[in-house]
Amino acid sequence: MEYRVSTQTSTLDHVLAASLAAFSMFVVGYTATRVYLNQPSGQNAIAESQVIPHQATLWSDLGR
Repeated sequence: MEYRVSTQTSTLDHVLAASLAAFSMFVVGYTATRVYLNQPSGQNAIAESQVIPHQATLWSDLGR
């Protein structure tokens, strides 16, 4: 019995490869971002005056 291996790739193969590549890039990017943001802040520390509070805290005085 002789088996032939097709060297042609189907559309499904391309879609799966693109999905795997996109997912891998997302995981690597997400992990790198989390690692970067979890590092202790040094010279790049953000001053308290530059932090914008959440919208809920901006409107909290109206409910009182």
